[in-house]
Amino acid sequence: MHWHILGAGAIGSLWADFLTRAGHSVSLIVRNRTTLDHWPSDCGLEINRSGHWQHVPCLLETPDADTPIEHLLVATKAYDTLSAIEALQPRLRAGTELVLLQNGMGQQQQLLERQYTHTLWAATTTAAAWLEQRHQVHCVSLGDTHIGPLTAETSLLPAGWEQLDIPLHPCTEIRPHLWRKLAINCAINPLTALYDCRNGELQEDPARTELMQHVCREVEQVATANGIELFPESLAVRANAVAQATCDNFSSMLQDIRHGRRSEIEQITGYLCREAERLNIDVPANHSLLHAIRALSPQDSAK
Repeated sequence: MHWHILGAGAIGSLWADFLTRAGHSVSLIVRNRTTLDHWPSDCGLEINRSGHWQHVPCLLETPDADTPIEHLLVATKAYDTLSAIEALQPRLRAGTELVLLQNGMGQQQQLLERQYTHTLWAATTTAAAWLEQRHQVHCVSLGDTHIGPLTAETSLLPAGWEQLDIPLHPCTEIRPHLWRKLAINCAINPLTALYDCRNGELQEDPARTELMQHVCREVEQVATANGIELFPESLAVRANAVAQATCDNFSSMLQDIRHGRRSEIEQITGYLCREAERLNIDVPANHSLLHAIRALSPQDSAK
């Protein structure tokens, strides 16, 4: 079985490894011809697991290649989802399987509203990886991945995913899991970007801790109004535990801001604020963070 992966970042590269280990062939769809031309000539990827480098055989291609796509994993930034999939439409078939593996929310519903005839799943993961170079990925943790169908009469898993040797949890209702990942991202990522700090440093300053608590209470209100039970404990307790467990990490949002890239603030805190407005719930702490991150990033403030 052949899977295409749209998005050759850390997570997309990690899934290339997962899929090839399960016996599938993989094509990575890179952004453009320049990226392809600068890829190492030996092609493929290298993955570091527990200090040992291994080769990951995969093909490389650009979005305008002419090969058909029957199975597609989308691991792009959330804001690129619709335009990236639209660019691939000439290559997709009516029954093409699409899996969205991304941060944030909103893009899943937007894709459904396009009424494409593809079979669609959404997934969320705590797997962790980072790129040393564009073709070299370090696997930090396999994490846990939850996946569920977004379209009617769809199986719990895409074709061949039952063979993946990772902690994979198929579910009939993926929305609560997306909300839980969103909640943690709301509680940590914008604050690390605002304070320019590692995840663990959020707990070292009373002002940062207080702001996180305000953010968490607001997120819980919006989630509850949506019929979502986040965690057995409070979001603040869970978010603090996650921040401590990843204390040395720089969040993806902070890295985007530092490198002058567009962040996913609109699909994380922005989505939360839009839901709050729809439900007539005041979320001043999250609104403040949304505007602060927009101010830090010209690309975000222009959106």
